[in-house]
Amino acid sequence: MEAQNNMAGITRSWVGISNNAWERYKQNYIFCGENCGNDLGLVFDPLADYHAVSEGIGYGMLLAVFHDDQETFDIIFNAARKTMRDLETGLYHWRVDNEGKIIGYGSATDADLDIAMALIFASYRVDDGLWEDSILMDYRGSASELLDNIWTHTIINGRYIKPGNNYGGGGQDIVNLSYFSPAWFRLYDDFLGRNQWTQLIDTGYEMLYATDGSALGLTPDWSTADGQPAFDYCDEHGQSREICRYEMRYDGIRALWRIGLDCLWFTDVRACEWVKRGTIFINSLGASDFARMYDMQGQTIVDYDDEAMISMWLFAAIANENDTLQSRLEWELYNFATQNGTIAFLSQRDRYYFNQSLALFTITYLADSYVNVRRNAP
Repeated sequence: MEAQNNMAGITRSWVGISNNAWERYKQNYIFCGENCGNDLGLVFDPLADYHAVSEGIGYGMLLAVFHDDQETFDIIFNAARKTMRDLETGLYHWRVDNEGKIIGYGSATDADLDIAMALIFASYRVDDGLWEDSILMDYRGSASELLDNIWTHTIINGRYIKPGNNYGGGGQDIVNLSYFSPAWFRLYDDFLGRNQWTQLIDTGYEMLYATDGSALGLTPDWSTADGQPAFDYCDEHGQSREICRYEMRYDGIRALWRIGLDCLWFTDVRACEWVKRGTIFINSLGASDFARMYDMQGQTIVDYDDEAMISMWLFAAIANENDTLQSRLEWELYNFATQNGTIAFLSQRDRYYFNQSLALFTITYLADSYVNVRRNAP
């Protein structure tokens, strides 16, 4: 009974933790003064000389709309359009320095997909009378335009997703399966009134289940369309094989969230089976290997855990409706989020923007923030 009461207390705490962490997120990565381009408005990474990447723009916009923070949403989006948008393709360059100078040309497709989804969610807030729209801030029109540009420059034959517009390989020689966002794709078509984006879903699941980690629900950072290592692509392009790692590290682990959403919101049997496999696998491990990152044979490849790993595995447990595992992982994430009995900023790891972002995606779900933005949410 005591354990149940403690878990009930944690559940009630997620709203406060989410709101507190979001305020600290803004202070550390967006409105952080001189380090952040004198509050230029992008989402900056303290561990990378306060550069900003387009991935962070997508994360920041999603978190802003989940927290019903239109002011910050507009600041991020306006800053990204001014500094990172490629006027030729309409996509977003993947990296700028802390003064807004482009230092990484070409797009990162996951970022553009997340930016588009955030804009759609924002348009729904306008439809519900919760946010205000304007000619300068046309969320619906911006989302439609960006989706068309993504389709034109990074989608191949309506089936394959290039990691960015400057990548070769036709979306087959090198694939990042953590960019596969089936729940987003379904919502795009619902928003556009088309049957276009959902064409990508069958191919995406075929690629996911072709990987060597499929039996365990493990997604590699990089692979080919037939599920094998993309080392040939790196070799041919003069890149280290470390860049094409065939292991579940900080790229691949995000698939637990993206696939988990397709299970939770659309009950796709492939998505639900995937998170089930993953939760069965980590449940079979001892404490020193539990809920970490792995190679495709299930061997632990790091000797630590952090809020990013715990939160992504927690999202899989939520999607799998595994209450026992969810409770265990909630306790672990709660311990990261509290210190000395008070709500803190996810263990005070203020410099880890990426980890904080992933953790907040799960925490905002636990705080019921997603329900407010998706149409016909369960």
